[in-house]
Amino acid sequence: MQLEDYFVFLAINDIRLKDTRIGIETVLYDYIYRSRTSEEIAKTYLSLSLEQVYATVLYYLHNKQKIGEYLTD
Repeated sequence: MQLEDYFVFLAINDIRLKDTRIGIETVLYDYIYRSRTSEEIAKTYLSLSLEQVYATVLYYLHNKQKIGEYLTD
């Protein structure tokens, strides 16, 4: 499975976790600005698995500049 398989790319400014209505910005806001762990985030958003949260964080870490611009928009 590719990392991108965890996401649905609806538009350049709308990336969501597959099979949810949660955008990656929701997870990343908690991770980056609230310093929450992946486990804490998964407990907050019950429709997400821990694996999905880890995939989102990993996607961010592999694409910091691109995702940084996405979050700024």
